[in-house]
Amino acid sequence: MGRVLVGDVGGTRSRFAVAHRGDAGIVLEAFRTFPNASYTAFAEVLSAYLSQAPLSQDFGPVPPRALFALAGPPLADGSVTLTNRDWPTIRPGDLEQAMGIPAVSLVNDFAAMARAVPEMAADAFETVLDGRGVGDAPVLVTGPGTGFGVSTLVPTAGGGWRVLTGEGGHAGFAARTQREAEIAERLFAEHGFVSTEAVVSGGWLPRVLDVVSDLHGQARRDLAAGDVLAQAEAGDPVCAEVCALRARAIMGAAGDAALITGAQGGVVLTGGVAEHMGAWLRTSEAVERFRARGKRSDWIAEVPVRILHAAEAPLIGAAALAFELGD
Repeated sequence: MGRVLVGDVGGTRSRFAVAHRGDAGIVLEAFRTFPNASYTAFAEVLSAYLSQAPLSQDFGPVPPRALFALAGPPLADGSVTLTNRDWPTIRPGDLEQAMGIPAVSLVNDFAAMARAVPEMAADAFETVLDGRGVGDAPVLVTGPGTGFGVSTLVPTAGGGWRVLTGEGGHAGFAARTQREAEIAERLFAEHGFVSTEAVVSGGWLPRVLDVVSDLHGQARRDLAAGDVLAQAEAGDPVCAEVCALRARAIMGAAGDAALITGAQGGVVLTGGVAEHMGAWLRTSEAVERFRARGKRSDWIAEVPVRILHAAEAPLIGAAALAFELGD
């Protein structure tokens, strides 16, 4: 297969590129990012990308195959409705007809993120916990962005990879202290069911900040994620508690999922939230939340945890999946 058009579509932004295989791996060209809030449908943002001059001038006609990784579960008919963006349901056939692309495939965004992991260079990862991953064991790929994704990367007998996806971010949040239970109770009273995503994701940060502010007897504030981190590091008690809570919840959910999926090959954390919280994820409380598993603490003691720092990773994973479909 030659070139493929790939996209990574989350709740906040859409990224696109044209990919091909190079001597050293998958190469991305014509990489562009678009804010989803500026568009009312996926077809609009895709059209904006395709209409940009560099694509048509430098790379010729639109590639005959496209694979888009979307932040939502694919349905039996291949369509996807984004979980955290109010756009119309996205259907492959509609895109093929409207955009003139012969073959369009849609996958979950964390399928592409997981598939990217074996394609990335070592310097794309930041170590959270050292360990000795088992070479032929599954690898858990999870982490918070606008939402909270969970996928499992399983080695196959032929040296390839199989990706298993799910909606693990919507599993119930597991409070393990009285304070966490109180926060979860207040979130439930205001917003209903409290998932892991509700505690750790960027989309839910304002609600968590509100509840923790209430518990401190302080006025609710409208703070961006970067401001919360900065004020936490400066000693603000509300922001510090929010960051510590989210770090424990991320590591706790990762430990739970690693046990459930048998991911002794390691855990890879992804997403903008995890990428900015490395120091919080390495605190003793967060590490303990990952490793403390009662009778099975020994099982997870040597599982390594890394953060993937690469904005292009899901596009590389999408290209790998597209090449496999075409081979």
